[in-house]
Amino acid sequence: MKIIKSKKPFMVQAQTEIKLLELLEEHDPQGQSQTVRMLHHFIFRNHQCIVFEMLYCNLYELLRNTNFKGISLNLIRKFARQILRTLAFLSQLPEPVIHCDLKPENILLCHPRKSAIKVIDFGSACKSTEKMYSYIQSRFYRAPEVLMGLLYDTAIDMWSLGCVLVEMHTGEPLFAGKSTHDQMGKIVEVFGLPPKEMISKAPTKQRGVMFEVVTHSADSVQYRFRPVPQKSKSKSNSSSDSSAELSAVAVVPRGRNLPVILGRDTGGPASRRRGEPGHGPQEYGLFIDLLERMLHYEPEKRISPWEALSHPFLVTGSSSAVTTTSGSSGSSASAANGSVSSDSQKVESSNNAPDPMNSQDQSAKLSTSKSQRSVDMNVDTKHGGRPASASS
Repeated sequence: MKIIKSKKPFMVQAQTEIKLLELLEEHDPQGQSQTVRMLHHFIFRNHQCIVFEMLYCNLYELLRNTNFKGISLNLIRKFARQILRTLAFLSQLPEPVIHCDLKPENILLCHPRKSAIKVIDFGSACKSTEKMYSYIQSRFYRAPEVLMGLLYDTAIDMWSLGCVLVEMHTGEPLFAGKSTHDQMGKIVEVFGLPPKEMISKAPTKQRGVMFEVVTHSADSVQYRFRPVPQKSKSKSNSSSDSSAELSAVAVVPRGRNLPVILGRDTGGPASRRRGEPGHGPQEYGLFIDLLERMLHYEPEKRISPWEALSHPFLVTGSSSAVTTTSGSSGSSASAANGSVSSDSQKVESSNNAPDPMNSQDQSAKLSTSKSQRSVDMNVDTKHGGRPASASS
């Protein structure tokens, strides 16, 4: 059950969520789109309450149970197919719906022993014809057009999915920025500068903060990424105007690219998949090709859900798809391969082991991962963002 705070902005947001959930059920009465089912909603003591079907843990919790070592490419395929069907469904509605907050916490397993999943939390979602906010998506999964203040559409969810798939395999966020500026810097480290046309179209405020002109002629403008300000750690200068003096730290490419991050030629992330079937250079090559299409800077060139479902990486091993029954609602969800793969079964057995997050190292990783990904959604509406998390 989701209980919404009683303040007006949150109540208005909750009504939007309810209408969208009703719309999704109207267009998918059989529940084949892997979207969560709303069972009932009511008001209790001035709080809007929404009752959902019962599901299992989210993908971030699944990742945590691997000690942040990631899941196999086989399980990545199963999850990716289902989420892409969700995005395909949302994009083909009469008025396409943008989820606006796709991340591991908002993707839930339907059953502890099955790979069937559902996408939840439409509290930030909107119709593409009714976009209300410019500050959307959790930072780690925020598309570059949103970071740059440009117009956006359903393609921002594809960007988020690409980030999620990398994180689920490597065990850590692909772009773990500490601020909007730093987030853009993390993306630039991997993919280089956005196209000049995108930068030029960005509002003056965002463009001025993140980019600077290095050459300007009558027919050409060249940009570079503006260094990310960070608090100086030096305390030797006692005459400093402020203890929060800023020093510019340039974003310098350090060889971070998808083949290196995913360990294409070295046996997977940190060589953890070396010698494991289905994790050779060929499989990683297909995975990287799909990711590069999902993470294209220009939204109009980003791969669509329908195209992605036909990509060679996802076509592999797709013949054994089955249908499972999920949750207490009895709705059917089409799962790409019914049972969770061997690495996920190991995760299940670890549920009885001591919590890996009890260690100091894992606690530190959770701190940089879990807290940062949620705190930046608590934004003030006067800055164009949605209200902070509406559920109490």
